[in-house]
Amino acid sequence: MATVLLVDDDADALDAWSAICAAEGYEVKTALDGKSALAQFMAAPVDVVVADWRMPVMSGSELCHRLRTLPGLADVAFILVSGEPSPPAFVSFDGFLRKPVEGPVLLATMRRLLEDHVTHRTLQRGGPS
Repeated sequence: MATVLLVDDDADALDAWSAICAAEGYEVKTALDGKSALAQFMAAPVDVVVADWRMPVMSGSELCHRLRTLPGLADVAFILVSGEPSPPAFVSFDGFLRKPVEGPVLLATMRRLLEDHVTHRTLQRGGPS
């Protein structure tokens, strides 16, 4: 099963997301800020990142930007989460969810993005279309 890195400075939200993802069979990693998440990702890349937009130390938008600039790792599925009504226009994320995030919506978004990324990678390598 896929590995997900969940990033939020709200420990309660992080615990809830972790429980939902683990129950669905995902390998779950967590971080309380973007800087810690980036260090974890560099040590062991994951399949999907779900990160809060506004966090201390390093925001989710900065984390997304940094991941997008890493050679060979820029295609990780990235879901930005926020209580804001609309996503930032300057960030190249794959999905945007508004808080509070409902478990079924989070899981469906992750599944869709993971399927899209697998298809994209297969096509890039010259696999079946």
